[in-house]
Amino acid sequence: MNTVINVTPIESTPGIGPNLANDLREVGIDTLEALTRVGFWDAWQQLRRKNPERDCLPSCLALAGAVAGVRWNHLPPKVRADIRNRVKAART
Repeated sequence: MNTVINVTPIESTPGIGPNLANDLREVGIDTLEALTRVGFWDAWQQLRRKNPERDCLPSCLALAGAVAGVRWNHLPPKVRADIRNRVKAART
């Protein structure tokens, strides 16, 4: 019995542009499925450690949206606000 495993290239994920996709590959996240396993927050933390320029809210929101299957601006306002607060707290 063959098992078909769906693999979605990270650059095919809504809200993940080529630069963010390249940065994700550098930390070993090359598919949407890998991002989902890691989780948006841990992925963002890995990006921050690897590339301090990725310490930005838009990257974190894009990752959260990707895991949810939507662009970041389609995340519910409360979710976006919670992420903003987490990012702010992580920077202090």
